[in-house]
Amino acid sequence: MTRDVITGSNDWKSSRTVFPMTGRFLCAALLAASLGHAATVEESEEDDASHAIHPVTTPAGYINGTNFAERSAAFLKFCVTAKPRRDNYPKEAMAYFVARLLLNTDTNYALAKMDAAAARSLKSAQDRLKKDPKDMNALDPFDQHALVNGFAICPEKIPAETAAKIRSFMALWRYKDWQGFGSLNYRLMRDGSGCIAAELWPDLEDADGLDAAGIKSATRNRLFGYFDTMTHKNLDEYNAPIYFATDLMPVRMLAEFARDAEMKKRATMTLDWMLVNMACSWNQGYYTTTAGRSKYWGSAISSPDGMGATALAGWFHFGARRPVAAESGAFHAFWMGWPGTYKMPEIIGRIANERIVPFASRESVLSIGKTEVRKYTWHSQSYSLASQWEQTPGPTSALYKETKRQMMKWVSDKPVSTFSLQQENPQRPYKKGETIKNAFGYGENAYGQLMQFEGTQIGIYNVPDADLFWKFYVPFTQSGAIVKRAENSGWIFCHGGSVLFAFKSIKPCTWGRPQERCDVLWCDARKNGWILETSELKPYAGGDVTTELARFASDVLKKLKIDADGIESKVPRLRYTSIAGHTLDITFTPFKTAYKDQHKIDGAPVDYRAFPLMDNPWVHQDANGDALTLSHREKKLVYDFASWKVSKE
Repeated sequence: MTRDVITGSNDWKSSRTVFPMTGRFLCAALLAASLGHAATVEESEEDDASHAIHPVTTPAGYINGTNFAERSAAFLKFCVTAKPRRDNYPKEAMAYFVARLLLNTDTNYALAKMDAAAARSLKSAQDRLKKDPKDMNALDPFDQHALVNGFAICPEKIPAETAAKIRSFMALWRYKDWQGFGSLNYRLMRDGSGCIAAELWPDLEDADGLDAAGIKSATRNRLFGYFDTMTHKNLDEYNAPIYFATDLMPVRMLAEFARDAEMKKRATMTLDWMLVNMACSWNQGYYTTTAGRSKYWGSAISSPDGMGATALAGWFHFGARRPVAAESGAFHAFWMGWPGTYKMPEIIGRIANERIVPFASRESVLSIGKTEVRKYTWHSQSYSLASQWEQTPGPTSALYKETKRQMMKWVSDKPVSTFSLQQENPQRPYKKGETIKNAFGYGENAYGQLMQFEGTQIGIYNVPDADLFWKFYVPFTQSGAIVKRAENSGWIFCHGGSVLFAFKSIKPCTWGRPQERCDVLWCDARKNGWILETSELKPYAGGDVTTELARFASDVLKKLKIDADGIESKVPRLRYTSIAGHTLDITFTPFKTAYKDQHKIDGAPVDYRAFPLMDNPWVHQDANGDALTLSHREKKLVYDFASWKVSKE
């Protein structure tokens, strides 16, 4: 992604632990009402000061705002100064064209380029389908969504000639039965765009001769099925730093533009659910979560200095403690940030920004066939730590290709305040005989496992001798987010300004060459265990960073207890007593072995299968349960995903 300069001063300052909240970023008002769409969720409430973010002065290259309207305006203002990398691909370009139309800025450029992009998509698809009618890549759902959503936002501003090209492109698709790749974002974009196109053009006929009514019926049934699965079992692309944003954008399109009242209601409630889910992983502008799909190191290290699509989508609704970088590559997020009529219920914003008292958030993902995932995230005022437990049919599960099972982020005035453990694995684990290893920070090794309690994680791995890839590596950012690092007794102690953390590998490690602007620690053992301790700065605060880090290191070395005698066993085991006095006990669970009590906390087995779909002090929904309950202080909202109704209590 590239960062462009927008208006703002350079006098933004922050301390090590608390960002002062002074000043205000002012943006031109946008005429959302002129788009002519009525709000549909009566339970939505106005933003109030209880969860609004009051930003510091905005530096050049960053955007800001105290509520959704201001943040949306700031982003649109940036979009009209930026140009897409490939202006003839609707996927990448349409957001910038629509922003110009909304702000009546540089409209001749926007309309000419929009027409050219629509023409290219249409001709490319026609040519490929003529050559091979079964070409799975001839029709791109990303381009489809961008063209239809862009047209739906401002139809009165788009010339008839361009509209005709978009309509002709939509007529090339087949909607009677699902055709295409099975990923959720493709399904939502394809069927959501088809549904809206059939309403926009009542005379539309698809490539199989299905008329508009038939298209709406076919897509309606599938979309309702997706919504039902998402709100009862979670998303198979859960919390992905890119793909969760691409799941969000067609759902919002349906919530905004569907003329079918039931479709509009269900899309709106599903969108609310997705934002609740995002709120459970939000901490003052940092999106800290494990993920079903996480491509490359760069996509996982989002922070206010490089949000990425999903985190930026969250920022529109939840804000941050400081301004965020204006990212010209985050074009997917535009579809969640333009100023339409959908309004997130105010209580979700309250929940996303309640981070004063530490708490745990639990989550289940049951939508991935025979695979199940259970998540645990510890949030405190200055950092968040996340992990997942998964059960899959075997080491060739597609989950391992892109999943991210561990993540830590902390509040910092520097970018890349992220700590995420990595391990080599086949590039395509599901491909028999794969001999290419994964890219840096991409996917997980099938034979790694971990557990967490509050701010402590321990892990273990046991990679068979026959596997080609096994090396374990730990990146330590060079961005300045780690202000002090020291080593003692095999531990690596880090001061992050607002957080302290310590990492230890049971087996010896060596420092390798830096990669991705990180110092990288490597371990060559096929069997190993590791420990991660974290703490707020407050218990050790006082003096300079060297003194604070020394206090923390002394406490860890004095209080810890490690029993690693079982690491070399046929079924490895690691036990550790944390600085808080809790004992974490993990035994490796081989594939085809039932999980029973291999993870224990203070001697009690961890029952992952008892985890709700979502649960923290303000959010609760049982796994496969119909009722999602949101409670914050005197406010309460209940979603019933059986009757598809929302009520206040």
